[in-house]
Order: sequence, then structure tokens, then C-alpha cells
Amino acid sequence: MNILRRLSLMLLCLLPQLMPAQVQEGRELVMLDPKKLVNEVAINTTVATTITFPERITLMTGFGLVTEPGAAQQLEQSKVALVHYQNVLEDTLVVRLVKVGEPCHVTIRTAKHIHLLRFVPSDEANLAVIVPPPLEKDAAVQTTAENIVKNRINYSTEELVGVLSKAKNRKALQPLNPGLFTGWLERNDLDMSVTNNDLTAAIYEIQRQPAKDATVFRCWITNTGAQPYEFEPNGVKIRVGERAYDPQLVDCSGLVQPGQKVPLDVVLQGGPSGGREGLSINQDFRIELPKPGRTQASAALFGDATADGSK
Repeated sequence: MNILRRLSLMLLCLLPQLMPAQVQEGRELVMLDPKKLVNEVAINTTVATTITFPERITLMTGFGLVTEPGAAQQLEQSKVALVHYQNVLEDTLVVRLVKVGEPCHVTIRTAKHIHLLRFVPSDEANLAVIVPPPLEKDAAVQTTAENIVKNRINYSTEELVGVLSKAKNRKALQPLNPGLFTGWLERNDLDMSVTNNDLTAAIYEIQRQPAKDATVFRCWITNTGAQPYEFEPNGVKIRVGERAYDPQLVDCSGLVQPGQKVPLDVVLQGGPSGGREGLSINQDFRIELPKPGRTQASAALFGDATADGSK
């Protein structure tokens, strides 16, 4: 009898060492790494793991999540581990492994952040987990003086005239020398028009050279009124929604006689601050014409019109 008692006492002492641990020793309470995009949480079938978030939980989704343990029977063929979860408080979850399988990936959205977790089946689980707010990523990109100079737009009259000349003659030049238009973008057969006081300004073609951040608008101005329309070409603007752009080059006579239709070409390059604008040609552009009238110097420069509108 004494021997049996001694054997029983020995087995009771050895039992904790023989049975696998249920909780990770030294990692019963863990705080996840805010620098990681996806954090792992160890779970098993015998431990209820509590996970606390910095704000209230608004959404939780992931293949392998179940709200009823009995639902595991419907997903017996799933290779992914099945995890029973319960939203016990607005910022706290309790999870437990229902069926062993591949890690279960979960997306959890809180009031301010999105957290990505991977529930990993393990003999030793985390008992309690604290999820800190993710670190805000620094959007600043390190640059050098060489890169600034390289990316700077070379504003010059010769370059603007060259871009416009290539755009005007593209259909003739491109078949002969396709390399001249490498990277160029184009929209044709457009009718982006606006009519105001018997004047219609219509964009029929847009070309863009991204390397030089230059966009060319090929347009017509039609005067259906009884009076000539004389204007300052440099007063023309390109409008996109609520924003108007001042062009770097306008090619037009500045005079549209009654019943006449005259060409207008506009070149935009860069933005108001002097940097690259990166305009997309797939926008709803409009030509904004200035009010009638020109200075004497402007009229003399174009030669075919005068400040008072006479020829």
C-alpha cells in the first residue's frame, strides 16, 4: 500500500512535466510589434486568448473565423485553422482554436486603424495580447541635390516651341521617325467645347510629353456673332473643374472675325510652384477665353490686328 502511495505521489509530481504546457512561458502577456504589418498570435484549443485593441472594433473578417464552435463541422475539409471568436467588449476579442490547420489570417478595423493578424495553432498559446496603434509611416523620401537638378523642368522658349512644333506635325513625323514621340500620350477626335457670347472654344486634340511635363491642347475658336473678337492670347486659361491653369505658350492670332473659325494651340508645362504638375490627359478640360481687348504692344506684336480691332 505504501508503495502504491509512493508511486502515485511520484506520478503527480511528474505529471506537469509530462503534459505539454498550454501557455507560452514568459510570453503569457505580450504586446505586438507596431512596426510589423502582420503580427502573429499563438492560439490553441485549451486556452482562451484575450486580444485588446487601442480603439473600439468596427469590423473583423477572415476565412476560418466562426462565431459558433459547432460551425466547425461545416468546414471540416478546410485546410485553414478554424478559430472561434467573441467580441466581449467593444475593444476586446476572445479567440480559441477549434480545428487545427494552416494559420488563419484576419483583418480587423478599428475606429482609426487597420490591424492584420495571423492566428497560428500552437501547443503553447499566448494568454493575453495587447495591440498597440501601428506606427505612422514617414512619407518623406530622401533626395539629393543631383536628383533635384535632374528632375527640374528646363523652362525655355525654345523647348516650348519645339514641343508645340512636334505636336502640330506629329502625324507627318511619327511614321518617319517614331523615336521622336517615345512616351508621348494622345487623345484625338475630342469635342471639349464651351460657348459664351457667340464664341465657342473647342479642344479637339490633346498631346502630352511626360518627360518634359508638357501638355499641348489643339483647339478652335469660332465666332458666330456680328462683332470681331480680339483678345490677349496670354490671357487664355485651361480649366479642369474648379482649377484654372495659366499656359506657358499660346499660339493664336488674337483676332476672330464674325463667322470665322481660327486655330488656337496652348502648351502647359509644370505647375504654379515651378515643379512638375503631372497632368493626366484623361480629364475634362475646357478653354477659358479672356474678355475682349488687347494692349497696343500686344496688338502690334501679332501684326494682323490692332488694339481697336481694325485691320
